[in-house]
Amino acid sequence: MSSESNLKSESENPADDSRLKVSSTGKRLFALLLDFIFALLLANTFIQVFREEHWDIVTQTSDLYGLLPFYGSIALVLLFKDIFGRSLGKILLGMTIRKINNLEQKPSPIVLLKRNVLMLLFPVEGVVILRDGYARRLADKWWGTVVLDDKNALRGTLRILLGNIVLFGFFSIAIIFQRTGIEKTAAYQTAEKAIRSHEPLMSIIDQYPEIEDPEMHLDLRKNAESPSVVRARVGNEETGKLVIVTLTFRKNPPGWEVFDIEVKQLGEGDN
Repeated sequence: MSSESNLKSESENPADDSRLKVSSTGKRLFALLLDFIFALLLANTFIQVFREEHWDIVTQTSDLYGLLPFYGSIALVLLFKDIFGRSLGKILLGMTIRKINNLEQKPSPIVLLKRNVLMLLFPVEGVVILRDGYARRLADKWWGTVVLDDKNALRGTLRILLGNIVLFGFFSIAIIFQRTGIEKTAAYQTAEKAIRSHEPLMSIIDQYPEIEDPEMHLDLRKNAESPSVVRARVGNEETGKLVIVTLTFRKNPPGWEVFDIEVKQLGEGDN
């Protein structure tokens, strides 16, 4: 029996839940989207965790090669996403990969790696999935694989729970490392020195030396026209002030210069 006939015989009775079912085109594309989002979140998390000192200056002075670690890590995650037979997107949607000539058997890890190399041709792969009657992409046809609905998939509620755990896990990590990432920038360190040496704030800082709730908006474009801003709070709830430091980036030598310091009462915001 040919591969196409094998698929057809397994799918001709959709009312029988015991039969294997080919995953739909919509599920295939949605799983690819989830995998890409996961790769993007994972790459961004690693970047946040392993930020180097003065990373904002490095970003300003680096060329296209400086983007390679970020996009390279995304490509690496997409390459190995199916190494255990199914990616996170497929797990969340209840799908699995099988050999087309034996629908009960999983492909080898080598085959799973080979089929993901063609993710580099994603636009072409997306068109092929849309045009194929069994929602197979080019890599599936070349390496003899097909994506099926997994009969042993986690229950829907557990898959939703898993998706939320992953999403909020990345969100929590981003929050935890947000302040560290800000404090490692040359912009924040320049603003901090300016705040501590700003005469109207010295008496407050002597009592409350900790600078709280730092926020930052940096314009890291090569030809940035708008100034960058660092906001922070000094003092306690009664004597506290909101400090807004405006900075501009100088190119030679690379670094930040304070353009203006504005001090407001807490609660005034930007009004």
